[in-house]
Amino acid sequence: MTELVGHTLGQYHVTAQVGKGGMATVYKATQASMKRTVAIKVLPRSLTHEDKFLERFYREVEIVSSLQHPYILPVYDFGEYDGMPYIVMAYMSGGTLADLISEKPMPPNEVLRLVRQMADALDYAHRKGVIHRDFKPSNVLLDEQHNTYLTDFGLAKISESSAQLTGTGILGTPFYMAPEQAEPKALTPAADVYAMGVTVFQMLTGRVPYEAPTPLGVLMAHMTHPVPDVRSVRPDLSSETQEVIDRSMAKTVETRFPAAGALADALAYALKAATSELQQTEAKSSESTQALLMTNMLGQVIFVDQPCLRLLKRHHNEARNIIGKPLSDVLSIDRAYADQLIQRIGKNSRLDNERLEIKDAFGSTVSVMCSAVATRDDKAAFVGADITLRPIRDVVIADSDDFHTVDKRIATNDESYMQIYFVKQMQTLRTSLVQLGGKRLGSNLDRIINETSQRNVWPVTMSEGDVHIDLKSNDPDVYRALLSKAIAYAVNLVGKKMVMKGMQAVDKQLDPSILNLVGDLKLYELFDVL
Repeated sequence: MTELVGHTLGQYHVTAQVGKGGMATVYKATQASMKRTVAIKVLPRSLTHEDKFLERFYREVEIVSSLQHPYILPVYDFGEYDGMPYIVMAYMSGGTLADLISEKPMPPNEVLRLVRQMADALDYAHRKGVIHRDFKPSNVLLDEQHNTYLTDFGLAKISESSAQLTGTGILGTPFYMAPEQAEPKALTPAADVYAMGVTVFQMLTGRVPYEAPTPLGVLMAHMTHPVPDVRSVRPDLSSETQEVIDRSMAKTVETRFPAAGALADALAYALKAATSELQQTEAKSSESTQALLMTNMLGQVIFVDQPCLRLLKRHHNEARNIIGKPLSDVLSIDRAYADQLIQRIGKNSRLDNERLEIKDAFGSTVSVMCSAVATRDDKAAFVGADITLRPIRDVVIADSDDFHTVDKRIATNDESYMQIYFVKQMQTLRTSLVQLGGKRLGSNLDRIINETSQRNVWPVTMSEGDVHIDLKSNDPDVYRALLSKAIAYAVNLVGKKMVMKGMQAVDKQLDPSILNLVGDLKLYELFDVL
């Protein structure tokens, strides 16, 4: 169907063919009315020979187009051209997860980040009653920052009676098919959970768990063979990681994780255990020596966590004085080098294990490995950086009162107040953004909060103003970090006056006892420097 290049489908001018599969051909096109690039998936005429195919096509695409989620590829439009149904979607320039896997096995932290995004999208679709049916790495698109976007929701169902697998009429891609997909009965979300388990195995090892000369042979392996041991390829992984894969790829539906999110949570624990074991073996360092600080686009620090304060040998109350200072001042490094560091993070979207010599509050030099990830908006504009500092050698964190950082954890019975304040302020910030720039800015904030949480394995998600918190420990640092990032982003777009006015309005609505408890979360010092 390369003859479509140069043609116009409705308001879309086709400029290039970018992909072709057994079911559809994908084109790159321009939409003049919106001045944007789109992807158009064109289905072959052969599918329309089936009675009522177009009726089912329109019905299913209407359902799929209603899935509004940060990690599901948006469907803009659909129609028919010269007897060929087509779907218009957002265009992603980062390739697919399959492309990423083909390069080499992926590091555990990157696997976890992407799995959390995909799981969140699958769980959302399942709650809406939509099962993917053909989840696989080639159906996961990536943007320039390697964020995931699930695509082809519902297309498997649309072509259900047309697709063939070696003449059996079974629908799906054999390498990722759950055993029950070979049976003539209705599927459940468990089939997608199974396919995600296969994908996790492949992301960690660079290969699929089962291979055979024929598609039917692969399917039989899924039905009868035990789950391969991921550690035969990746001995650095923990036994807990294998347990996650075993459960996600269980032969029976009832034994699997109840949801994709549960798989992601279990994987976070398993990979964290593996990382902890590796750190103990190689550096004998604890998780607490990994410090986190965040900056805005100008390199001004907007958040430091408790481990960072301890690394710098600073008081807990000094965090307020650090906010707004340039990165060079906080870490006592050369100003020109710090500026260059921020520029490189903004340009390359990340920084991996760069050695850095910083100084603590007493002037002592500390050697650290510095890694960072950029935060961007939907137009790929750089809005800040999350910087992790890990001591190269064990650092003596003295517990003297001279520079002890009080880890101000809250009592369980007060935790709900902390969450109430956090949720209300996040919703207020989002409302301000939506009022100024529409739903797009609100969705940007959702994505920024979700990506930050996923990178740091914080169980906090935000979707259309709905904030879900599943913290297992009462750690105000999580709330401080996310609020700091949200305030910095909102101030940059809305302005200090409007943002502060909205936050103060929330304070006036709350009981004074709650405000006393959440004093550290007000973060009004940010307005003095942003």
